[in-house]
Parts: sequence; structure tokens; C-alpha cells
Amino acid sequence: MQFKVNEIFFSIQGEGSRAGRPCLFIRLTGCPLRCSYCDTAYAFTEGEFMTLEAILGQVKERLGPPQQGPNAPFVELTGGEPLAHPQAPVLLQELLDLGYEVALETAGSHAISGVPKEVVKIVDRKTPGSGESARWLEANLQHLVPGQDELKFVLADEADYEWSKTWCAERRLFERFDILFSPVWGKLDIRWLAEKIIADQLPVRFQLQLHKLVWEPTQRGV
Repeated sequence: MQFKVNEIFFSIQGEGSRAGRPCLFIRLTGCPLRCSYCDTAYAFTEGEFMTLEAILGQVKERLGPPQQGPNAPFVELTGGEPLAHPQAPVLLQELLDLGYEVALETAGSHAISGVPKEVVKIVDRKTPGSGESARWLEANLQHLVPGQDELKFVLADEADYEWSKTWCAERRLFERFDILFSPVWGKLDIRWLAEKIIADQLPVRFQLQLHKLVWEPTQRGV
């Protein structure tokens, strides 16, 4: 079994409820979406094929033995779109079997029903500003685990904010899941978004991409 891997790197988790936490990222190559604000277009085609065993070997070498507790070794499968690889659930299960905490970042354009339940699923609900909102699979909501998984909205403008707020309210998602609102880097004013969330008393988690505050926004491997 082989996967086309764009990069494997150790950095800090830049987004979500685990932001700031050290994490080993496995970025797979390939994505059928073309979001207007994509910051990883290099992952569309660049990469080398690696066997499942070679990937797991790198993970064990770089993270060491599994541990328990809040500082346990943490690994995330990302992309591109990792679920564009049909065997991605197998890789995720193998990582779980090694004893690590495992997360998946996905655009929600592919079914997550086959993803192991224990995997932390960070699902990006594409907004109209992305140009890819029609690619969302509504059935994915049935497979999110409350208190574990996260639903992320990357907002390109004020219209995206209103659309996302309405979309969540209509489905009563604020009562069920951790919702993340994030501005498109360099496009939506971060203060406007923070103050809007406060004014609306919206029960979401405001987030920024921490790695872009620490390093250059275009730097890879962070």
C-alpha cells in the first residue's frame, strides 16, 4: 500500500482547539478542490510515493513511544485533501493502533463515514467565498463526534460570516459541535471578526493561523 506524500514535518498545531500544541504533520498530495484562498497549492501535485510501512516508520522515529496525558505525541493527517486517497482510513487506523493521538483535516468533500471514530476530525465547511461550497457532503454531519470533532469555517468576507452563522443556526449545530470561525489570511479583518463574534455572542471559537504569525505565511514545513 502506497501514498503520495507531499511532506512530513514536526511543528506546532496552528489551528483549532489544539492550537499551539506540538504535532507531527503528514501532508498527502492531491486535492480535487480549488479554493480561492488556498495556501497549499504546492500539494496539488508535488510529492513522492511512500509505503504505509515507511510512513509509520517515520512517525515512530520522530515521535518516539506513545504516552498518555495532555502532552502525549500527536499526529495529524492533512493535505491537499487526504481523503482523496482511498486508503487514508487504513493509515489513520494504523496510527491509532500505534497508540498516538490522531487528527484528520479534511474539506468535507469526501465521506468521513469510513474514518475511525477515535480520530479527531477537523472538517472544513467550505463557504461561498471559497468558490467550493457546493462540494460539501451534508451526510458528514452524522459522523462527527460531539466533544471531539470540530467544524471549521474559513471566512473570506462579511457575507461568509453571515452565511456561516445562518447555516449553523438552521441545523442547530452550535448546540452540538465545536465550531471554529477563521478569517482568510490577509483578506478578512481579524478585529472585525472578533468584535462581530462578541457583539453577536456567537458560541464559536475565534481562531487565527498561529504558524503564519510565527513564520512567513508562505513558508512550508511549519
